Amino acid sequence: MPNFDSIAKQALEQRDQLLAQRNAASADMPLRFWNQQAHFTTPASGSPEKAITGLKATAKILRRFDISIGELAAFTDADQAILDDLINNEKNHTPLVMVDAEDAVALTEDSSAKARDGAKRVFSNADWGSTLAFFRPSGLGLDTCVGDLLEVLPATAEGRSSEEYPIDGIIWPKPEHPEEIRWVCDLLGQVEHELGLKQNQIKFQFLIESGYALNQLKDLAQAAIPRLTGLIWGIADYSADANLPTIKNDHPVCDWARYQLVNMAGALNVPAIDSMTLNYPTPVHRGADLTEQQQQENKQKILRALKDVYDEANHGINLGMAGKWVGHPAQLLMVMAAYRNAIPQSQIDSDIEEIEAYNQAVAAGAGATMIGEGKKEYMADRATDRHLRARLRRATAWGALSAEKALSLEVITEQEKTELGG
Repeated sequence: MPNFDSIAKQALEQRDQLLAQRNAASADMPLRFWNQQAHFTTPASGSPEKAITGLKATAKILRRFDISIGELAAFTDADQAILDDLINNEKNHTPLVMVDAEDAVALTEDSSAKARDGAKRVFSNADWGSTLAFFRPSGLGLDTCVGDLLEVLPATAEGRSSEEYPIDGIIWPKPEHPEEIRWVCDLLGQVEHELGLKQNQIKFQFLIESGYALNQLKDLAQAAIPRLTGLIWGIADYSADANLPTIKNDHPVCDWARYQLVNMAGALNVPAIDSMTLNYPTPVHRGADLTEQQQQENKQKILRALKDVYDEANHGINLGMAGKWVGHPAQLLMVMAAYRNAIPQSQIDSDIEEIEAYNQAVAAGAGATMIGEGKKEYMADRATDRHLRARLRRATAWGALSAEKALSLEVITEQEKTELGG
C-alpha cells in the first residue's frame, strides 16, 4: 500500500497555515463590545456626562407631555413591562456613549478647544460603569483631526494604569480609503506605545457614509483589524452622496447598504450598527401658555416620533443590525426597548433548553436531532446550535444571561466570564 504519511504531514501543516490566515481576517473582539444596542451620541462641548445615564431623563420627558408608560406602550406596540424597567431601574446604563468632537463642533478654534476640554473632562471624571466610552474626533478632511486625538487621548491617561484607561475606543467619521484607516490605526498604536497601554487597547469603529466607502467596505474593515469593534451605517451623508431623493429609512438602496454592512460585520465577528432616526421627539409648540390643542399636538408629535424610532429599530433588528444610534434620551428608551424585546427572557429560556437537548443528543451519538415541541419542532445540528449560542453570547454581553450560566453552557469562556466581571 502507498505511504501517505508525508502527504498527510504536509497537508496538516498547510491546514494550520490556512486556519491562521482565516483567524487573522476576523476581529478578536472582547465579548463586552457586543453590548452596543444603542450608541448615544452627545456633543463633547455640552454635558456629555448626562448621556451615560440617559434613561434617567425619560420619566421627566414623558411627564412633561402627559404621556404615561401604558399610553406609550399602546401607541408604539412596545412591551410595557420592558419600558417600565428601563425607566425605573437605576442600574440601566446606556450601552455606548460617543462623545462627539466632529459634527457637533463649529469650525472655529474656540469651539474645537471647548469640545476637547469637554471630552477630557467626561472621560477623566465621569463614572462610566458598564457604559462603553468612545470618542469621535474630527475626520481626515479637517485640520483638527490629529490634534483632537493627540490632546484628548494622552490627557485622559494621566495617573492611570493601562487597566484604568477610560477610553474604550474611537469612532472615525467619513473614511474613503483603506490607507486612511491604516493611518489612524498606526497613530493609535504610537499613542498606546507612548502611554504604556496594551497593543490594540484603543478600539476602532468607523462610519460608512458614502458610496465610495460602501464600495470598499471589505478593504476598509480589514484595515482596522484587530482593533475593529463595529461598523456603523450613516444614512444622511450616504443619501446625499448617492443622490437619493429623500432620506428614507427603508429606501431600497439604504436597505441594500444595510445588507452589505450586516454581511461584512458577520464575516468579521463585530456588530453592525444602524443609523439614527432623524425624526426627534421634540415638540411643535413651545412656551408656558400653550392651549389645550397645542399641548395635544405636542403629545401626538412626541408619540409619533417615538413610534418611528421604535419601528426603525425593529426594522434594523430584522435585517441583522446589532444596535442603533440615538441622539435623544427618549430615543434611547425606545431603541433599548426594541433590543430588549428582541431577546426576551422567554427566548433565552427556550434557547437554553434547546442547547441542552442538543447536547444530550450529541452525547448519545447523534449529529442531528429533532428538538422543540409541536409546531415549533425543528431539525437541530451544529449549525442551528451555533445560531442559538451566538444569540446567548449577545444576551450575556447585555447582562440578560448570567455569565455563570453562559459558562456552564460553554457559550463563553472562563476568560470572558472574568472580563465581564462575572
